Amino acid sequence: MAAKFKVGDLVWAKVKGFSTWPGKIDEPKQEVKRPSKKTPHHFVVFYGSGDYAWVAEESIAPYAKLRDKYLENTRLTRPFKEALESIESAWQDLPESARKVDLSVYDEISQTPLARSGKADRKQGRSGAKKQAVTSSQKKKLGTPTSRKGIPKKRVIPLQGAGGDLTPSKKPKFSASQTGTASGRSTEEAAEYMNDALEARLPLDDSQVPLEDNQAFPGTDKTSSGMYEKLENQAVIPTPLRIGFLGLGIMGQGMVMNLLRSGHEVTVWNRTVTKTKEFSKAGAFRGISPADVVQSCDITLCCVSDSMAVRDVVFGKEGVLEGITPGKCYVEMSTVDEETVQDVADAVMGKGGTFLEAPVCGSRVPALEGQLIILTAGDRKLHDDCFSCFAAMGKKAFYLSNEVGTAIRMKLIYNMLLGSVTASLAEGMALAQKVGLDQEDLYEVLNLGTLKCPELNVKGQAMMNGRFDPHFPLQHQQKDLRLVLSMGDSVEQPLYIAAAANELYKKARQLGAAEEDVSAVYKATAS
Repeated sequence: MAAKFKVGDLVWAKVKGFSTWPGKIDEPKQEVKRPSKKTPHHFVVFYGSGDYAWVAEESIAPYAKLRDKYLENTRLTRPFKEALESIESAWQDLPESARKVDLSVYDEISQTPLARSGKADRKQGRSGAKKQAVTSSQKKKLGTPTSRKGIPKKRVIPLQGAGGDLTPSKKPKFSASQTGTASGRSTEEAAEYMNDALEARLPLDDSQVPLEDNQAFPGTDKTSSGMYEKLENQAVIPTPLRIGFLGLGIMGQGMVMNLLRSGHEVTVWNRTVTKTKEFSKAGAFRGISPADVVQSCDITLCCVSDSMAVRDVVFGKEGVLEGITPGKCYVEMSTVDEETVQDVADAVMGKGGTFLEAPVCGSRVPALEGQLIILTAGDRKLHDDCFSCFAAMGKKAFYLSNEVGTAIRMKLIYNMLLGSVTASLAEGMALAQKVGLDQEDLYEVLNLGTLKCPELNVKGQAMMNGRFDPHFPLQHQQKDLRLVLSMGDSVEQPLYIAAAANELYKKARQLGAAEEDVSAVYKATAS
């Protein structure tokens, strides 16, 4: 098939992992390796950022194809506007004859097998999508957020999920039934928006250029279990809403960097102010207090160490509550006790705000790689408005219920199993050494059998090497076991194994391993 584009053409181009961006077909740079695939590729230089990449022809559309849609749109981020102004200036400089593009020439692209299989790709998580080889030089961020101007304010609408009534079978302590979406869409608009989002997440051809306003999209197909959204390996179109983030600890650092890399406008705050400097260099704004962040942002996320830290951030001086006004949205991502989550939800809702709990499963490395599992409960439309944030930070998101507390229960059970497995591995390693077995032999056997899993692999290596650099601090694991034991007591469910594991972690803390990795529980078994 003959190439559809030539050097000098103005285009929209899509690189995997980034938003669609205006660019120009240019002569390739010698230092950038040409893709080995047989499908046509073009060398594109992107306006605004100056980045460049080899892009598959199926992921390029002529500038004229969507020019009017973007020019008429007012909900664009500043970097995108600047890029749009640059390409529009180049467009106006072209002779009139060159601006008359026969768009029918490009219609053949929409007849490719990729375009015809759009629905199948949607169901199979893009299994039919063609992958592109992307060099390290192509992975630079396409623009840095520099302004909060031009973002519309949130309007409140009644909660009604796209899939129907979300009222739980039992009466919840708190039901997210009075609040709305940060983007202010009607139910009909939300349903259409979700359909547009599905198309935007597929690889781009000239009939599948992403959303007109470069904004986030809410959910995807909802399964019968109420859990949805496969997020992994998808390009993220950042929401134009202003995002705040409180807490730059082991987890928060990776989460914020992924938000920035995906083009979100982020304002950060941390109790230790020096931690915010690196994020400011990466394009984040810096808030002077939690209240300041909430007031200046549409949606504020929080991920801190424990219940005491959450209460201090929310209820303390210049805390979250002082910044909450009707229409503000708050997402609690910390792993804390259910009572704390409920108190925060009631307080935020009491001031007219919108609340969502969203604890995450994963440690430092998944946070850095954007591979967290995100569990949410509370306001459904706020969950939808956080879609691009969740896509940037995680590989999968689950909306569990509109009853606050549901997500933290799931997270605590997850961490109960995680802690018990790690403690059992530590005992096995210690026992092997005591009876004269080589720990490396045990490790190899475990990784060859049905017990093979990332947890045993990584933590087993740490135990053998005696290196306990904190990915998930031991004190946090012990805290979660304490919380889950309390939850079990509240429903009279005995947790014998979890209780025994908790004692092992308590002993490890006494041995000085509190701030080391969870795998340091081995110290308690080998002492």
